[in-house]
Amino acid sequence: MYQLHFLNCFVVSSINKRLLNNKKHFALAALSILVAVFVYSQPYYFRHYQVENGLSNNAVICSVQDKKGFLWFGTKDGLNRFDGYSFKVFRANPDHPGSIGGNFINSLYEDKNGVLWVGTEKGLYKYDATTESFSLLKTNNVTQVTDIKMDGQGNLWFISGFMLVKYNEGKKSLVYYPVNQYFETTSLCVSPDGTLWASTSRGLLVRYNATENSFTRYNMFEHSPQPVSKWIEEIYSTTNGVILVGTSNQGAKAFDIKTEKYKDILTYNPDKTEIFVRHFVQTGPQEFWIATESGIFIYNLETGKFSNLQKKYNDSYSISDNAIYTFCKDKEGGIWAGTYFGGINYYPNPYTPFKKYFPKIGENSISGNVVREICEDNDGNIWIGTEDAGLNKLDVAT
Repeated sequence: MYQLHFLNCFVVSSINKRLLNNKKHFALAALSILVAVFVYSQPYYFRHYQVENGLSNNAVICSVQDKKGFLWFGTKDGLNRFDGYSFKVFRANPDHPGSIGGNFINSLYEDKNGVLWVGTEKGLYKYDATTESFSLLKTNNVTQVTDIKMDGQGNLWFISGFMLVKYNEGKKSLVYYPVNQYFETTSLCVSPDGTLWASTSRGLLVRYNATENSFTRYNMFEHSPQPVSKWIEEIYSTTNGVILVGTSNQGAKAFDIKTEKYKDILTYNPDKTEIFVRHFVQTGPQEFWIATESGIFIYNLETGKFSNLQKKYNDSYSISDNAIYTFCKDKEGGIWAGTYFGGINYYPNPYTPFKKYFPKIGENSISGNVVREICEDNDGNIWIGTEDAGLNKLDVAT
């Protein structure tokens, strides 16, 4: 329906007729550049969407893609729907009874019936796609809803002011699990078998037992160094029977559902500071992207190897902000990363292994943006003539 992929184009501007006619000359130069590119590791180039592109606010808290292909982004000031070209913003409007009730969007979830649920600071709203209107789910206490999931039995679970709530839409019934009787709930996920899991503010991973309406608790800090806080920010169910656990002071942990054991997998930043994990997304059988306050970590669960992507002020293709709050993997395999200060970052599923060369202040780089001529000499060096900043020589070996 909507084409949400974007082609990274290699553009040579103002090419004169001599260069265009000399096809062999140009092919040799292009081939030399491609050969040089293959020695590099996979680059990560991001496209940015911010307020100037129509986003309602640069603080993006949550995201989801619906079955029709629309991307939804919840911000501190409004709900945004993106069709690949432009944003439509939904905000609270007291004069419109069908508007959303709150502008701070904490959570988004599309259920198995294709219904979008929106968690705001003023309750849980159901979106009607036909009328583009919202209706409030009436509960005992209308407060912020921070997470939403549906289990294998079709029950909608959500967190309302740290209290876990189960809603059966068919029966129109609500079951409350008060904090003083159970626990302070911080995050939800559903494992492949349809079981609901929750996390708590005191470091527990909790499994719901539907037949007994009870919970089994697992301590996620039992054999770890005791941190300042045991807050669990996010839990995420993988396709291979592992629940990833993101904490505020001890990075990421991996809980094996079968063995009921956990291990610490990513605790510290390269500078030995603590990692605050906010979200996860699975991008391959063993590869996961981890959203943190110190950028994006790309982690391989099998090998334990990782790379850390951070904002680079000289690189307009890097992530726009290090405080990553949410991920959404679209139907084409692209990753959308919402940040707290820098809006949305989009990484398309790569089809070609091109490396970009562009000016970087204070670094050894190409001098200009407007490339006119490319030529290889007898020693294999690539000479690049620019229209805006003179002549460059690229040493392919280095």
